[in-house]
Amino acid sequence: MSIFIKNGVLHVSGAQNKLRGKGQELPSFLPDYTMLDIETTGLSPYRDHVTELGGVKVRNNKIVARYSNLVTYPGSNKVPAFITKLNGITEQQLLDEGIPVRRAMTEFREFIGDDVIIGYNVNFDLNFLYDLTKKFKLAELNNDYVDVLRLARVYYPRQHNRLLDCIRRAGIAQVEQHHGLADSIDTKKVYDDFREHFTDELLQQAKDKVKNLDLLADGLESWQLGFRNPVNNKKIVFAGNLGMANEEAMQLVNNLGGQAQVEVTPDTDYLIMGDHDFFDKNNAARLKAEELNHDGSKIKRWSEKFFLNMLDEWARS
Repeated sequence: MSIFIKNGVLHVSGAQNKLRGKGQELPSFLPDYTMLDIETTGLSPYRDHVTELGGVKVRNNKIVARYSNLVTYPGSNKVPAFITKLNGITEQQLLDEGIPVRRAMTEFREFIGDDVIIGYNVNFDLNFLYDLTKKFKLAELNNDYVDVLRLARVYYPRQHNRLLDCIRRAGIAQVEQHHGLADSIDTKKVYDDFREHFTDELLQQAKDKVKNLDLLADGLESWQLGFRNPVNNKKIVFAGNLGMANEEAMQLVNNLGGQAQVEVTPDTDYLIMGDHDFFDKNNAARLKAEELNHDGSKIKRWSEKFFLNMLDEWARS
């Protein structure tokens, strides 16, 4: 049994099938790829949905095809007010101009094909797109990818590195469109600017930032754990039938700067439950957490699948 990160991808013995089977990050400058960007109603692929799909297909560094569509759903198409303020997309616009999500995702998956995918903070987009391909039984979105954000963090160290920051620094534009196709084109311009100015040393730095760690090894250093470690300083209890070995799960938490607990207490932060146990209303650990929360605790209850995918996001960051 083992839990480790190889080339930015989390590997968990006994529970690998619980993780999104996304591809591997390849910091590089390629002549042929699909650049993409999506708009959504929020940050979580579990509770929010895609409102717009956009992308450009690039061959020999030139755009040869484009894709852009607003997306509608059989149920609610409500768009939060803060999203409309950000990108101008409204529920009525989706209903008037959008196409059904199944059709849109089928077209977009065909548009991407086997290309390496490039985007800005692209794991955000890939999570939503991966889940939609699974939902509609399309070809798994396991394409390798390049994250332009990783390149930006190397090129502009210790600075804010939103897409907007990069397009302003490069003189591309003064505002970010927050629309799939327009942002894909702007991201391509940033990528081309990096292509022109990156040195071999900078590219190697970007590659070295991709994590390779044995998460069960003793003596992991703080610099190895990097940015946004989701376990650090958290008290965590595992309960129920897990895919990963319980002892290894607890060692993982301790190695990442958290504290694995054997039972739920008032100061527990997360209760991680086996995916089937998560729905068991009579589970003793769940009942204890609910009792403590009623008395003022703030224990979050997550499934093993959710926890591992959160950890995979950190591994890829």
